[in-house]
Amino acid sequence: IRDTKRSREREFLKKVTQVINRNGKVLIPTFALGRAQEICLLLDTHWKRNKIKCPIYFFGALSEKSNFYYKIFNNWQNETVKNMFLDYNIFEFENIISSNLSKGNEIFKATNTAMVILATPGMLHTGTSLNIFKEICEDDKNCVIIPGFCTPGTVGYKVLLGEKEVDIDKKKYKINCEINYMSFSGHA
Repeated sequence: IRDTKRSREREFLKKVTQVINRNGKVLIPTFALGRAQEICLLLDTHWKRNKIKCPIYFFGALSEKSNFYYKIFNNWQNETVKNMFLDYNIFEFENIISSNLSKGNEIFKATNTAMVILATPGMLHTGTSLNIFKEICEDDKNCVIIPGFCTPGTVGYKVLLGEKEVDIDKKKYKINCEINYMSFSGHA
């Protein structure tokens, strides 16, 4: 039995807020198409409504390309989203900063401030999200929120099982950060 979508979104936003209030970093490894846009919409709306100043960074070249199509093909969206387009383009995120990984490494290594980071891929098995995970996983102020399925064998799967140490590229990383699974799956 799953909670309602609204309930899951509320819990997600509550957790993100708790972590940034303790000056932590929230990593959300996400799939580039669909899930990333849903989470960006949710965070951007919450930030506007509550006038939150904490930065949200979004790393993912494929996601940026996907966002471009979401912006221009609003007729692909459901009726609720189409109606919102009459007032403004909801995919023009005001509070989300798109960045590349090299710039991102500078951002989260050089600063000890709270931030939310969305990065692909969603299972922490390679790429940007895994690189960021390696930087933040040993600090207990930080949090990883996994919003979708992780295949067995991926780092995402291992941390969801509760492993306290993972081997990545022949180096051991202690998992001191908080790990949460908050499903945004569209499946019944």
